[in-house]
Amino acid sequence: MTAHVPMSDPFALAGSVDGHGTRLAGRVALVTGAAGNDTVLGCGAAIARLFAAQGAFVGVLDTSEEGVAHTVEKIKSAGGKAVGLVADITDEPAVQLAVKKLADNLDRLDVVVNNAAITSRVEPVLTTSLDSWNRTLEVNATGPMLVSRTAHPYLARSDDGSIVNISSLAANRGLGHGAYAVSKGAVQALTIDLAFSWGLDGIRVNCVAPGHLYATMSVNMPDSVRESRRQGTLLGTEGGGWDIAWSALFLASPEARWITGVTLPVDGGATMSTAVALERRAQSR
Repeated sequence: MTAHVPMSDPFALAGSVDGHGTRLAGRVALVTGAAGNDTVLGCGAAIARLFAAQGAFVGVLDTSEEGVAHTVEKIKSAGGKAVGLVADITDEPAVQLAVKKLADNLDRLDVVVNNAAITSRVEPVLTTSLDSWNRTLEVNATGPMLVSRTAHPYLARSDDGSIVNISSLAANRGLGHGAYAVSKGAVQALTIDLAFSWGLDGIRVNCVAPGHLYATMSVNMPDSVRESRRQGTLLGTEGGGWDIAWSALFLASPEARWITGVTLPVDGGATMSTAVALERRAQSR
């Protein structure tokens, strides 16, 4: 089995560059769900750290004070700039205070990444509780809406305001994960609607749809399941938080100035084929 890439080096998956650059120089970015730890690298923490390495001042927002502090420390130790923001994205007054703290102190906000989300064990519609269903949609769909509309006045004043939402392969493939799938489908619909509604305000709104990653939500997954997921990609490789971070960086940067309303699958090609075709391909090699 192909081992996952160690996550101890913050730029281990950066390819031919070390992660430092100027693509977001002078920008202020807010990344939700960006708490970190020393166990595995989540998408939010990776995005926050990469954006900072690319010149942005990053607001690191999450509900865990300890996790927020961890990501902020990683950013600062690498020479970047960041501030920690502790808030529940379903609490509108708390969101307003956090956004105001970041944007007012720096007199701008240019980029928002709506990454915060929750999931649980796979729960089909027939067995999920109503409380679980409602809470999942509240965090994963209502939360990004609240953050986005709170940030709107600031983004509209930017010369390249950008929102990057994080969805999931679950929105487009049946996985038996009812509430999570519906919430991530809602994120993609929200992306299109805000791109339409706010385009004339100069705000671009795009979405990244990760595939089966080795990241925060899959840290306790058995190796056999990870191997099955790896084999389900066209590339035969496993993705991680950095893969999502680099994709979000492109959509947030001025290089994507004429791209809005799109959902970009970042899944190693997993959604581009079928199990039968992949098995046939494996047998032919």
